[in-house]
Amino acid sequence: MKFLQETLITIIGCALMAIGVTLFLLPNQLSSGGFNGIATVLYYLFGTKIGTTTLLLNVPLFIVAYIKMGKNFFTRAIIRNSFFFFPFRYF
Repeated sequence: MKFLQETLITIIGCALMAIGVTLFLLPNQLSSGGFNGIATVLYYLFGTKIGTTTLLLNVPLFIVAYIKMGKNFFTRAIIRNSFFFFPFRYF
């Protein structure tokens, strides 16, 4: 039950973040921090897809999470990243 609740909250948070980036940051040519910020800058410079770039930047972190934290944390880490950016127009 706790895993389901955490996953649902994570999904809602990721969806809100993706919507915020798509509807606010990108149209105003702003960037956020972290890997999403790096992906946004690469989008502005080279036209790369933000969701794909964020996923690729997170792959080393996914591997470390799987090794250090186990399968459950790894599953949540993947949900928390990248996949919500794909349906949006800039991704």
